[in-house]
Amino acid sequence: MIKYTKAAFLVLLATVFLQPTIVMAESLAVNSLCPIQIIENPQAGKVVIWQHNYDGMFDLAMAPETPSGLVPIIRLSFGGSKEPVCHFTALAVHKAGNWGWYVAWGSKAQQSLMVVRVDGEAWVSSLPKKLVSQTADAIVFSEKNGLLTLEYHLLSESSFLKHTIISSDEGRNWDRVDLDQ
Repeated sequence: MIKYTKAAFLVLLATVFLQPTIVMAESLAVNSLCPIQIIENPQAGKVVIWQHNYDGMFDLAMAPETPSGLVPIIRLSFGGSKEPVCHFTALAVHKAGNWGWYVAWGSKAQQSLMVVRVDGEAWVSSLPKKLVSQTADAIVFSEKNGLLTLEYHLLSESSFLKHTIISSDEGRNWDRVDLDQ
């Protein structure tokens, strides 16, 4: 057993708890079974998104950089899978004006394309919304003239087919608009 003096113990605690937030946020994702997504925005700082183990259930999680140094973990998906493999085929994150983030992902466990809105002030997310009942890949957000666009491919189809869904109300509702070949 290692024994620490009181001063050494306090230095150790300070080192662990007073690290820069970015180092702490990035270290949260070390054990992810999926690729880790790190997004940096000048106004909102960094966010890290990864597959997190919630008591044996693998779901998607997000950790923002905060001014206080605390790194809250926000659960984005629910009801993933207990199988210890990467369940997310693709992930896209888009800054939502000055209020938060949009996050979309393809889920093998739920065979779907899901999307959530994450409030950047309260750091809570909406409930995930299933946009498509098939697993999606190559997900990309874009925004132009007040329309939020989400493009994707379905794993069950030819990789040449591209689908597009749009939202005109900041991601609250989505409409499928076309199928490009």
